[in-house]
Amino acid sequence: VIYNLTDTFFVGLLNNRSMTAAIGVVFSFVSIIQAVGFWFGYGSGNIMSKKLGEQNEKEASIIAVIGVIFALISGIVLTILSWTFIEELSKLIGACASKELFYFTKAYLKVMIISIPFSLCSITLYNQLRLCGNIKAAMTGLLSGMLINMILDPVLMFVLKLGFIGAGYATLIGQIIGCILLSLSAIRNSKCSIKIKDVKFNIERIYHILAGGMPNFSRQGITSLSLVLVNKTAAAYGEGIIAALTVSSRTVALAYMIMIGWGQGFQPVCAMNYGAKKYERVKEAFNLALMIGTVFLSLSAIVIYIIPVNFIKIMSNDVEVIEMGIKILRMQCMTMPLLGYYAMSSMLMQNTGRYLKSLTISVARQGIFYIPLIYILTAMYGKTGICLLQPLADILSFCLAFIIVNKNRKDIGI
Repeated sequence: VIYNLTDTFFVGLLNNRSMTAAIGVVFSFVSIIQAVGFWFGYGSGNIMSKKLGEQNEKEASIIAVIGVIFALISGIVLTILSWTFIEELSKLIGACASKELFYFTKAYLKVMIISIPFSLCSITLYNQLRLCGNIKAAMTGLLSGMLINMILDPVLMFVLKLGFIGAGYATLIGQIIGCILLSLSAIRNSKCSIKIKDVKFNIERIYHILAGGMPNFSRQGITSLSLVLVNKTAAAYGEGIIAALTVSSRTVALAYMIMIGWGQGFQPVCAMNYGAKKYERVKEAFNLALMIGTVFLSLSAIVIYIIPVNFIKIMSNDVEVIEMGIKILRMQCMTMPLLGYYAMSSMLMQNTGRYLKSLTISVARQGIFYIPLIYILTAMYGKTGICLLQPLADILSFCLAFIIVNKNRKDIGI
């Protein structure tokens, strides 16, 4: 989120709504790439943490290598396909509101495509390190790439006069350096050295990686699809509303992702203790994570609701963007506190091996409810319907998560 927020901020200084909208449009594609990274990263990291809880370090190391191989091969294939069909891809993700928007989307997309293998590898390694308890190493690699991006954005855009496309190059360089540092951290923190002949792709290992990471892939993939669909729907009302969606979603996403980060701290505690059959500790960790996540989101919602214009003006000074952005932000603040329970519920189901239930919760917010509501609410209320989309989807997904968790509490032992 901060990678994209940084680019949105500096591009906003150019005072061109087409450029700001292009960042939002490309972010929907970047989210799809992240979904693949989360698939392999969470899938391999989740089973690795369980194996470490069982004291099987060699198996954990083998799964780590398989996860990275999946990420690299997928990254190369996606890069080739995306570059080959870049014009079709630009249209598909919603860059058709104007010729200017299409031009800037295609230009920014070209740079982001090059970063795909590095991004997939980074996300996979980061989640493996994090889920196995190597928090410092994971965070150092991730933050290094992010800080480099933040430093290079103004340098490339304004000092070297690369303008809009400089933001893309800054992100690319940050991704490459972050990938290198995370790779070095993974090698340094490996608890068991293995030979390449020991790395075998058997059905059980592949199943745990793909099935274990499926809730995360589905959640992120559905989110990406919903971004594409809402951008394409909003295009009928002009690129101004796409820009408003971009800046408002970045503000909410920053608070939500901080809470998600807190939840990710819960995940290795949950997985390792569940693997060690210490169910009371799983219960304590879940309740603590839920309480603090909900309190944080409630406070964030209050602050954002009171001063929404302050957040929006950081990324845009366009009058139409500010006006529409305030409406969207304030509506989303109403249901932000519910997202703590929603996110923690999915993580609990995933890290206790209930993949299908976790998958159901994961895709509910941006898929099961959000996507149909795009068409229902805009048909009923037009542009105002776009403001109501996320809050209504949040309420419905919270209710579904509450029902699923309470039906499975006894089975989990909490």
